Amino acid sequence: MEELIDFKSDYGIKVAMFIGEPKHAGVITEQESEALAARRFTYSYGDEAIGEEITLYWAVNPEDDTIVLARYTYFGTPSLIAACDMLTLLCKNKTVQEATTMTYQGLERFLRDNPSTPALPECEQYVITLALDAVKEAARDYYKDAPGPDELTYPCKDTPMSLASIKESIKLHDIQDLKTLAHYTKAGYKDSMCQETLSELLIVHQKVQEEEREIATEVPAIPFREMDTKQKILAIDKAIDGSVRDFLIMDGGNIEILDVKENGNQIDVYVRYLGACSGCASSSTGTLFAIENALKEQLDDQIRVIPI
Repeated sequence: MEELIDFKSDYGIKVAMFIGEPKHAGVITEQESEALAARRFTYSYGDEAIGEEITLYWAVNPEDDTIVLARYTYFGTPSLIAACDMLTLLCKNKTVQEATTMTYQGLERFLRDNPSTPALPECEQYVITLALDAVKEAARDYYKDAPGPDELTYPCKDTPMSLASIKESIKLHDIQDLKTLAHYTKAGYKDSMCQETLSELLIVHQKVQEEEREIATEVPAIPFREMDTKQKILAIDKAIDGSVRDFLIMDGGNIEILDVKENGNQIDVYVRYLGACSGCASSSTGTLFAIENALKEQLDDQIRVIPI
């Protein structure tokens, strides 16, 4: 234990606390699951040969897929304990599907000591990515979803992430170089044989960015009601960016605009809450009112926000 305490001196207070005294590490027995009238579900992600392995244990209510108890075991970097422990806490009382909506930004900010200081060193950012990826893969296994070709392809020997997951991380973090990619995914960290493949992924990402910049439409200087649906969504996103989005991210969530429809004199904005917001009680009260008021003030006073 003394060696562990000395080792975690590089981390902040909150991360060090999770490493030294994890609250949710361990297994769930069949007896515990039965006592909760739940189904015991386990999923192993990665392996010791890679250097990172997470086994998730969930007691799931079979009637509504709610995770009523969650634990984990791990092998790997000490900071992986912090990421897994916090994520396990956040998964409890969510459905299996809701657990997959946790975001990197949300989980990382939950681990921060203060809003302006990153929770982890750059070279260990990947532990958050791996913890989230483990939950997504576990959910896919739980629901028996058939994986696609990219989800069955593992291009690097030093990360348990599939090709699909690596592509998702490149897009999410707007990764431009191999060093940053290794920081976020551990891909190519030691396995130089996969760096050509990773470089090709980065080139594709950069080309897509260029195409998006070429076709990007600026919000026109016309009344909101005269915009087409695409322009309205852009205007709404811009308004949320300048008002409440930072607060949502700080709380571990976010919001996605799904559609905009005129309903008589009303303009209905259909949204989906992401991350912690998806299970938050205030998502239908205080958060909803804050978003709706911001849009009414900036765009149109007849806007109504409808979460689905």
